[in-house]
Amino acid sequence: MSQQSTVRGQKDFSKSWDFFEIEKSILILRRSKTFLSRRVGVAISFLLLAAYCLLLPATASAHRVNVYGYAEDGKVFVEGYFVDGTKAMNSLVEVFDAETGEKLLEGKTNKEGVFSFKIPKLTALKLVLTASMGHKNDYTISREEVAEALGRSGTSQESTVRSQQSPVSSEQSEASKQRAGQKEEVTAEGAVSSKEIEQVVAKVLDRKLLPIKNILLKMQEEASRPGMTEIIGGIGYIMGIMGIVLYFKSKNR
Repeated sequence: MSQQSTVRGQKDFSKSWDFFEIEKSILILRRSKTFLSRRVGVAISFLLLAAYCLLLPATASAHRVNVYGYAEDGKVFVEGYFVDGTKAMNSLVEVFDAETGEKLLEGKTNKEGVFSFKIPKLTALKLVLTASMGHKNDYTISREEVAEALGRSGTSQESTVRSQQSPVSSEQSEASKQRAGQKEEVTAEGAVSSKEIEQVVAKVLDRKLLPIKNILLKMQEEASRPGMTEIIGGIGYIMGIMGIVLYFKSKNR
């Protein structure tokens, strides 16, 4: 009897010991699971915050509006567009004196995103375009470009006024015009050199290409910023590093 009771006691003790080990293992698993879940939660929160911080500038730049303008024949032409190429229709355009800050006039763009106006005064003009959702950008036309546009427009207007006010007679006026035209052609051929013509053409081309140069500079600035591909790649890189760190931490424990 004593031997049987001893055997039973050993069996009961082994069972209780096995049960205790199982309970201990379950408790360890629960704690490790809770620990890992907390770490995973912290890692996910960190990744979401990093993704938000990275995507916020991209979202803002995707809705950013661009504006440029140029002066020609006594007028200024303003055009606004978004980064995706959509025209900035019905957008407010404010014109300021770039030297004094005085507001000269304002208007709105048409369906093509264009607004034009007569040059109000000889000064550098700052064009401020405000599109939907408060997106704003500005562009400045130099005083030299404005002066050139006004000067060319003024000479054309003066020539038309003089032609309208000049008296017209029949045969004498026609003969005098023909003689004057022949003399002007002779003097022009002798006076104007090829070098002067090249200088005039180069000056006109520089003025015409100035808005295009500014647009190319803006496009280059936008291209230097990180795009959506770089942002997604950065998020994946961060997630990979966090995964490796969590793996080794869980393995050590």
